[in-house]
Amino acid sequence: MSKPALRFLSLGFLVSALILASYRSFFYESQSADATDASTELTQEDETYKAKYESLLAETELAKMESEYAVDEQDSETTDEEATEESSENDAEESSSTEEETSSEATTATIIINNGDPSSIAARQLQEQGIIEDSAEFDNFLEDNNLSNLIRPGTFTIESGMSFQEIADILSSEN
Repeated sequence: MSKPALRFLSLGFLVSALILASYRSFFYESQSADATDASTELTQEDETYKAKYESLLAETELAKMESEYAVDEQDSETTDEEATEESSENDAEESSSTEEETSSEATTATIIINNGDPSSIAARQLQEQGIIEDSAEFDNFLEDNNLSNLIRPGTFTIESGMSFQEIADILSSEN
């Protein structure tokens, strides 16, 4: 490269550096001021999302506590039934009649489904409370019969003697 060509090249670099420096000093700072205003708006939006999230979390925790209370209540009923069976074993006649009554009684459970919960949540709650044997089998029943998307949020009372169809009808009904 010749000497004049190198001078023009260096002059071009100098001019482009000056243009970039002036752009950065004059225009870039004004954009950063606009960005801080936008970040303030996002912060307010984030606060509303945070408040919504906290209220949803509180509702979920409350529903979880209610379902645990229902399970504890069911466990206390089971304990009472076991105590009745033990006391009736002392007398042979009372033992046979108590066993017949206990086997004919249906277990009742309260199922809580929150808005947006999939059908597998309901199936798992039913299995945990002893209403059904296999949650996957019930969930497959709902999927096969196109009932999984009809499950509604709410609190439902289910008995152990019900068929899958009866349970699905209750879970898809309005409270």
